[in-house]
Amino acid sequence: MKIFGLSLVKNEEDIIRETLGKASVWCDAIHVFDTGSTDRTWEALQDLARENPRIIPFRNETRAFRDELRAELFHAVRNEAAPGDWWCRLDADEIYIDDPRQFLSRVPPLHHAVFSASCQYYFTDRDLVEYQADPEAFLARPVEQRLRYYECNWSEVRFCRHRAGLVWSGSSWPTHMGMAHPRRIRLKHLQYRSPGQIQARLATRAQAIEEGYNIFAAYDRSRDWRDKIRAASELEYDDGSGTMVIDEAKLPRHLERPLHRAVKCFMHGCGLWP
Repeated sequence: MKIFGLSLVKNEEDIIRETLGKASVWCDAIHVFDTGSTDRTWEALQDLARENPRIIPFRNETRAFRDELRAELFHAVRNEAAPGDWWCRLDADEIYIDDPRQFLSRVPPLHHAVFSASCQYYFTDRDLVEYQADPEAFLARPVEQRLRYYECNWSEVRFCRHRAGLVWSGSSWPTHMGMAHPRRIRLKHLQYRSPGQIQARLATRAQAIEEGYNIFAAYDRSRDWRDKIRAASELEYDDGSGTMVIDEAKLPRHLERPLHRAVKCFMHGCGLWP
């Protein structure tokens, strides 16, 4: 079993060495598409690739953000995969809590998709005090040491099992991806890391909204990094032990209803769906 990471990045210079370095431990190959960074993300990727052959820069091209861009990566490298391998939607601001290689090795053949339990980390009022006291010292620490406050409130597909006839075009994931595994894989989503980084992220999203990517517009039209500061007292604290507070009631439903699952099982089992 091999795992292939498909990563879209933009202006992730501050974190990409940490996140892709950790992911390369369990990914056999990480293909990275830089969609127009204005910082040194692309240069950092070149450095990483020289040090680590599992990290493979794919293209540096200014493109309007679309999740569907991962399909371009998929089609460029799909011949590397064999049935039973896995594709990972690997974001540059995520670090996995569970070991994906161990987790995926236990997923029965009947299941073709794995959802995340995404612990969303926030830049809090306490972090702001520490940052303002000494910005350089704050940013010099590994991201998992400086960001500690989170809420597990999101879930989406992160892994898809490869099949020879897999069709992926014009959408975030392949058509007829298959049945979801009941268990979710845990990860840390480190999207808000410092005032400067948050402001740059909001600017990138604003540009994507202007270019017609309305998924962001549906839930985030913030323009000021201060809007993203959370009160630490409202969040869970990560003590570094790996024990996370996850309330399934806060996560979107990820399992299909029984009839839908039965139909999927029949259609894939008979080969009517690729």
